[in-house]
Amino acid sequence: MVVDDEEAVGYVFERYLAIKGYRVSVAHSGEQALASFQADLPDLVITDYKMPGMNGDELLRRLRALQPGLPAVMISANPIDVGPTLAEVAFFPKPVSLETLVEHLQAVL
Repeated sequence: MVVDDEEAVGYVFERYLAIKGYRVSVAHSGEQALASFQADLPDLVITDYKMPGMNGDELLRRLRALQPGLPAVMISANPIDVGPTLAEVAFFPKPVSLETLVEHLQAVL
């Protein structure tokens, strides 16, 4: 699952990951991700940190309450804003190399 409030970013991630053989769902807010989570349990979540309403850290905390140990990746254009993240959450600054991201996914999944 990719969660990013910027539709263009979500689209790029979805297309690239699909080409690499991943099944990808996209949400454009933390609230939308939570609503679709139970219907389509993801193997991993990639989320932006800074989004209107619920930020990526809060989203991951809530998702992990539903599915402990859920693998996750946090991305942000403003890494200084992020601060400490949950245990075992990989962090990549935007713009993230999609090749590097896929290498990480292959190692985690």
